[in-house]
Amino acid sequence: MSLLDRLSQAGLALPAPIAPLGSYQTVSISGNQVYVSGLGPFEDGKPIVGVVGRDMSLEAAQHAARLTMLMILSCVDQACGLDNIERCNLLTVYVRAEPDFTQHPNVANGASDVLLTLFGRDKLPARSALGMYSLPMGIPVEIDSIFELKG
Repeated sequence: MSLLDRLSQAGLALPAPIAPLGSYQTVSISGNQVYVSGLGPFEDGKPIVGVVGRDMSLEAAQHAARLTMLMILSCVDQACGLDNIERCNLLTVYVRAEPDFTQHPNVANGASDVLLTLFGRDKLPARSALGMYSLPMGIPVEIDSIFELKG
């Protein structure tokens, strides 16, 4: 079963891939590694904004992380075809949150759970979840990632 079919069966769909917003590539491929620049959540073509723990709940932040992962997958699909991906090796999840917010890993689960659906538990990536004071455009979540192409 293709990865796009797995997403569809889970009730998920890829958005249109975003173009770079500056002097960088959204996706850069070197050897069998696919590097994806930090991306954020978009809904209905607009960025989601807010501070986790102040403007949005944990559940809303997880939704933002899920949307961000779907955008990442869309950009990967455009660059090299999603079915050419073996797995995601690394996620770094940046969470714009109130200083006393401590559930950054739970926010990151919104993104990781999409990968769990696609690749299974044994191919989940290594991951960091970090708190930030500020993120571009006021987004609550930014994620950069490294994927591995099939051999």
